[in-house]
Amino acid sequence: MMTPDITLSHALFDPSLFGGTFSAPSFWTWKVVAKVIDGIPLREQREIDLFHECTGRSKLPTKPVRRLFILAGRRAGKDRFESAVTVWRSALCTDWRKWQSPGEGSVCILLGADKKQAAILRKYCQGLLAVPLLAREVVRQTGDVIEFRNGSSLEIAANDVRLVRGRSAIAVLGSECCHWKTDEHAASSDEEVVAAAEPSMAMAVDHGLLLMGSSVYRKRGFMYRMYKELHGNDEAEDLCWFASSQTMNPQLSGDVVDRALARDAAKANAEFRNIWREDLADFCPLEVIENCTDFDVHERPPAPGIKYFSYCDSAGGTGSDSFTLSLAHYDKAHDAIVVDVVRERRPRFVPAHVIAEFAKLLQAYGVSSIMSVILPAVFMPTNGRATASRSGRARATPAKIICLPCRCC
Repeated sequence: MMTPDITLSHALFDPSLFGGTFSAPSFWTWKVVAKVIDGIPLREQREIDLFHECTGRSKLPTKPVRRLFILAGRRAGKDRFESAVTVWRSALCTDWRKWQSPGEGSVCILLGADKKQAAILRKYCQGLLAVPLLAREVVRQTGDVIEFRNGSSLEIAANDVRLVRGRSAIAVLGSECCHWKTDEHAASSDEEVVAAAEPSMAMAVDHGLLLMGSSVYRKRGFMYRMYKELHGNDEAEDLCWFASSQTMNPQLSGDVVDRALARDAAKANAEFRNIWREDLADFCPLEVIENCTDFDVHERPPAPGIKYFSYCDSAGGTGSDSFTLSLAHYDKAHDAIVVDVVRERRPRFVPAHVIAEFAKLLQAYGVSSIMSVILPAVFMPTNGRATASRSGRARATPAKIICLPCRCC
């Protein structure tokens, strides 16, 4: 196991390293985060209290954290801290040549949400590297790449999965990740970038460092999933750090927050108080859906004496839309609709095959009619049945499809 030559928490407050930037007393909160990354025990009571408050955990960490997700409000100091971590990891942590195979590089990748964000991160890194002791470590600087004497390099760019995939990375860091693309079909979505980062760091001597930071936004995407999985979870090795702007930056004036709240409460709550935005929820707030979900139930099998009904949202299989089907029943005792089955088939697919599969499912539940939006052009109603126009063999067993008008009708 690699032991760092210089710890991050030492570098932050060493006047010859990052101390000029992080010397203000208000940065003590970020020193706590640095200790968590280093695996240094927290001994001061205020450090312990901050850890419990920001992680929701009752147990203190006992080893270095290598997967850290920081959700903190605007002006909390996230970008400055991430820039320091990036420079430390690439230039100060160790002589990476000792751990490299011949011809292999050791790259530390810092990603911004866009080009403007990347430019801000680049300025922070360049400012940290301006001190004489660190300036001597730089052997070459070209555009977005900074190379160091210890065999590592630092790359700063806008979020792009191509920058991460296929690299020998020692760290991948991201800024404002809640504002990255969350569409599953996007080439550089948040999930795709992280999925590419893990293999890139797999051969690092300590398995690399993944640090993603952001202020909160919508209740969707990778960062929200990490918050739900990790915050308050004492058993997880990975860590979610969740804090308001003033928690991490005690010098931030309350007047700034109050004025922002007066102008736009929903936006200011997200940006400064670190409260997930409800006004941007899709159709139904996520809490409403979660409160009526049985998370331990995958599907409910058909039960005798129950009348089921079904709805489908069909698709042609060649675009980006999925073909989906749901089955439900009315629970009279609780006066509630219970969704028993939800199935999805993502493109590309052959509609005839999906119809045949779903028809068998409907048969098992005794459903003889379904409701749907207007069927796409690949379907043709034939004698009251639905079938794919290119194949007469895959007909849906239900005798009737009730087509509902959609927005384009």
